[in-house]
Amino acid sequence: MLTVTFIRHGQSTDNVRHVWAGWADAPLSQRGSLTEALGVYFSQTLFTKIYASPLKRAATTAALVLAAQPSPQPPHDFTVKSIKEQNFGVAEGKPWCFPDNKTSKSLSEYMSEGKYPTPRPGERFTDGESDEDLAARAMQAVNEVIMPHVRSAARAGRAEHIALVSHGLFIGALIRALLTRDSSKVTPTREYTGMQNTAWARVVIKMQDVASSTPVDLADEDTPPLIVTATDFGRADHLVKLVRPPKLNAGGTGKIAYDPKQRDIRAFFSGAAKTVATEHCESDARDGIGEKAKN
Repeated sequence: MLTVTFIRHGQSTDNVRHVWAGWADAPLSQRGSLTEALGVYFSQTLFTKIYASPLKRAATTAALVLAAQPSPQPPHDFTVKSIKEQNFGVAEGKPWCFPDNKTSKSLSEYMSEGKYPTPRPGERFTDGESDEDLAARAMQAVNEVIMPHVRSAARAGRAEHIALVSHGLFIGALIRALLTRDSSKVTPTREYTGMQNTAWARVVIKMQDVASSTPVDLADEDTPPLIVTATDFGRADHLVKLVRPPKLNAGGTGKIAYDPKQRDIRAFFSGAAKTVATEHCESDARDGIGEKAKN
């Protein structure tokens, strides 16, 4: 059996700026340092391996999760390019906006006006990826990163648990790609979008009609019938005990890059918390994209 925990990175400085941020490599904001609470939350979860997108906001989040793992720490790879966020091409770093539903303007017409709304299905920004491109890359990542663990767990007759620290849109694409591997062949209807920063999701993969403790002889390219179940989505339990930080505007600490040496952020971690930090600023639910429309 293989368990895959997907973790969305902490808040980045681009999240605060409300710009398109796919492959743009912004660091975590000071609020992003709340990711340390995520590491504490998972400190008793023994991961077989931790993977991360090489983009700073994901790799730093993964490093904080790794640092909280008990010794000996699991192996890790924070350079997996195939699990980066959707590439928004020429729109990277540009302010996003919602399309005007009263008009039938094409994306290229909007761009000629210097506007960058959420692309409609099948559209993409120049030099960027469409939803179909994203889905294809997600399937590639499943084959290259996740399926080898499915096979190694089956061969050894043991359970493995890996963590993938990635991005909002791409996590949704990964979950949908995994669910298509289920032997039922039922097409997923849920979008799996809208995870806030540092939220996590989980998928469990089992071999059909085989006990988890029974070793199975599999070749590297074998794809046995699988039972794939999405057990959790959008979980943010690690935030429950945190004192809700003061509301920050665009000029607040959210715009400042995360510095692990700066400890004043610990005020957010009061053990005598009386409030629940489940409500985040608007940008926390976005990855540089209008989440209301896509994520």
